[in-house]
Amino acid sequence: MTLLEVKNLTIGYGSKSPAVKNVSFSLERGQILSLVGESGSGKTTVIRGILGLLSGTGRITDGELRFDGTDLRALSKKQMQHLRGRDIAMIFQDAGLAMDPIVPIGKQFVEYIQVHQDLADSAAKELACEWLSRMNLDDPHRVMESYPFELSGGMKQRAAIAMAMAQNPKLLLADEPTSALDVTVQAQVVRELQKLTEEYDTAIILVTHNMGVASYLSDQIAVMKTGEIVEYGSRDQVIFHPESDYTKMLLSSVPKLELSEDKLRAEISRSETLLSASGVRKEFAAKQKKHRGVVAVDGVDFRLFQGECLGIVGESGCGKSTLARMIIGSYPPSGGQIALRGRQISEMNRKEQRQFCRHVQMVFQNPISSFSPRMTIGEYLYEPLRNYEKQSRAEARKRIEKYMDAVGLPMEFMDRYPHELSGGQLQRVVIARAALLEPELIVCDEATSALDVSIQNQVADMLVDLQGQENLSYIFIGHDLALVRQISHRIIIMYRGEIVEILNSRRLTEEAVHPYTKVLLESVFEIYEDRENRRKILEKNANESRESVPGCKFSPRCRYATDRCKAERPELRQIGEEHFAACHLFGKEQSQTS
Repeated sequence: MTLLEVKNLTIGYGSKSPAVKNVSFSLERGQILSLVGESGSGKTTVIRGILGLLSGTGRITDGELRFDGTDLRALSKKQMQHLRGRDIAMIFQDAGLAMDPIVPIGKQFVEYIQVHQDLADSAAKELACEWLSRMNLDDPHRVMESYPFELSGGMKQRAAIAMAMAQNPKLLLADEPTSALDVTVQAQVVRELQKLTEEYDTAIILVTHNMGVASYLSDQIAVMKTGEIVEYGSRDQVIFHPESDYTKMLLSSVPKLELSEDKLRAEISRSETLLSASGVRKEFAAKQKKHRGVVAVDGVDFRLFQGECLGIVGESGCGKSTLARMIIGSYPPSGGQIALRGRQISEMNRKEQRQFCRHVQMVFQNPISSFSPRMTIGEYLYEPLRNYEKQSRAEARKRIEKYMDAVGLPMEFMDRYPHELSGGQLQRVVIARAALLEPELIVCDEATSALDVSIQNQVADMLVDLQGQENLSYIFIGHDLALVRQISHRIIIMYRGEIVEILNSRRLTEEAVHPYTKVLLESVFEIYEDRENRRKILEKNANESRESVPGCKFSPRCRYATDRCKAERPELRQIGEEHFAACHLFGKEQSQTS
């Protein structure tokens, strides 16, 4: 039975050209339709139009929307409000913007449940904790007590997904629900979405730029470009027999784990250390005495060499972003030392700190949080040049044009405000701003997670070219293993605050030894893989225990764990050339800093 039917949907904003033109598709109960395409193609506008949540002057100017036999366009605002959340739920791309920053997650979750279900506080709390656990969130009770700003981007996204899925809606509209998630948690979320369709007959419209996820999950795929559907058909038709040149371009742009030698980074000289970390630890105190503090980073050691790109991967909440904030000086370490060219960051005077801020730039995961809504893009880009280099407008414009071109944005965007750009476009502006001062080190914290695959490649190439020209160094934090491998010289694998493996990116797929690294590699969704085999992999890696043990933190999830693993914490040991692992199964050489 057809649950949703969209016919010739056209959506416009004021007097501008339509953002969506003549879009048509249908969806049955239990089916999954993926809308794919580059940022700005109209994917999100389509699902917001279905739910009646168009922003600003946006309105449906033509077409039909029928849901479960009901004409959605004929419903009143009150009727639509009753429908939202219960029968049609939505997961937004930026979970942080969908949450109240001054209200704990648990209170928001309970209120959301009680709007649609007649449950007592205790029952609603129990249901909320159950769904947070299903979303692979460690210690759901602590998450319930946390404020949104206290969670990583991935953790906030999983909490938002749990809220939407707790109602078991007939139709779930998911706007890039896995873009902020690492590969293992992404796999868990995909598994839960699949269960929704199988157990509750829920239909899902998935907006995504992850072609691997779309290929695995979808019954149908619609490819959008500049507001129109350019290809629409079954998953097999679109993936294996694409007809549109645009679809073929998207498929060819997807980063692949298996790369030819010429696609991998060449070796560099590792004679000069730019940044070093020794025994770095960060503990956040508990808000209540009955709870223990959270150790986000636990005894991390590494070195970053001049001209090197060091990748860092690991699950959401493993400490990647906390480590990045300590590197840029936003968080003081609870223990250990971080030094730039031998000078400890914590001991720098005010003048040194100002220069440090110029030479170490950061690109954050959430682009919108980097902007003032009252500043134009041009004002935002001009500000650092005025502060640090006292450049004239003409000089600054020439420099800005260079980097706007490098990230694929036109100069006409200079007069626009942040709300007039898509999430992907905003992230490209942020990357351009970080590069403007041509610093020594750029820390990229999920810098490409909001970008579609073609722009990801463009930005990755830009970062590599810029590195070669300016001898820049990068710390590149990401959850797309293929992209991190493509851009990095070495890769650090983190798990629950610890480094479990470091190795040369060229040897990642062939020589990785830590069981957790192998789980990460297995969790990557490939476009052309056998879907039944992928399902078996998801089931094999389904153990999500976060039991605390005195030994290896990964041992409760590890297929190879022994009694020694659970009792004795392994040291990070060198097991080969530029290869370190913290696992009792490998290596007896002397432990040393990488």
